[in-house]
Amino acid sequence: MTDKKRVNPKTLKNALKNIKSRFETGTVTKMDDVGSMYKTGLISAMGIGHDGYVTKFSAPENFTVNDLLKLADITDTDVELIWEVVKRQAKKSYKKRDISHLLKEEDSE
Repeated sequence: MTDKKRVNPKTLKNALKNIKSRFETGTVTKMDDVGSMYKTGLISAMGIGHDGYVTKFSAPENFTVNDLLKLADITDTDVELIWEVVKRQAKKSYKKRDISHLLKEEDSE
């Protein structure tokens, strides 16, 4: 398996420990902070493609619940710590939807 040959186990272990530590100490302010740490190893460990990885870590609103659970699992981190960072970052880029036109009632005469 080519992924296994490309991943350095020692580097991956160190990256996973570092990620856990950073979430636990609150030093992760955006998911890009995590995404830039040993990309090759994390892509393989999470089982996602490169494009999906880049998209999710740069725009965390694209993470699925399964992605968050996987990241929590492989880093042995409380998923709530990860969720808080994702939620905070996603809220900053969220554009409120105007649905007022859907709520207007027609005059019944």
